[in-house]
Amino acid sequence: MVTLQKKIESAKSPEERERFEKEKFELLQGREQVIKSMREIVSKCTNSNEEAERIMHAKSHAYTTREYKEVAEYYKAKCFNWHEAKYQSAMEHLYLFSNLLEEKVTVERIKTAIDEVGAAIKAEKKKEEVEQSKGIEQEKM
Repeated sequence: MVTLQKKIESAKSPEERERFEKEKFELLQGREQVIKSMREIVSKCTNSNEEAERIMHAKSHAYTTREYKEVAEYYKAKCFNWHEAKYQSAMEHLYLFSNLLEEKVTVERIKTAIDEVGAAIKAEKKKEEVEQSKGIEQEKM
């Protein structure tokens, strides 16, 4: 993010500046989507707001378990692939799965929450695509 800001500041042309600003906007948008998805998953896996907040702020060390790896890969497949630049921030939040597992939340419950959140994300993207295509069609008229 800092690198992008420096690129924006040192852009040699308005087009280059606009390209970097768009890239920064997409990264910020991706980060917000990741954070929202993780909050929803934690909320669906806990029984109270207090428990969800505790998990959101705890620091677990169970990153090497088979269950953690299984859940993290499942999230990558169903929600956000952190190998895409826009969603790299997802890796910063994977500790939440470790926190959930330490609280004895089952892998199945976490995967169910991931499925629900992933389906909502896909539906939202589809809705945005439809709205964009309608807007393009109206511009042509």
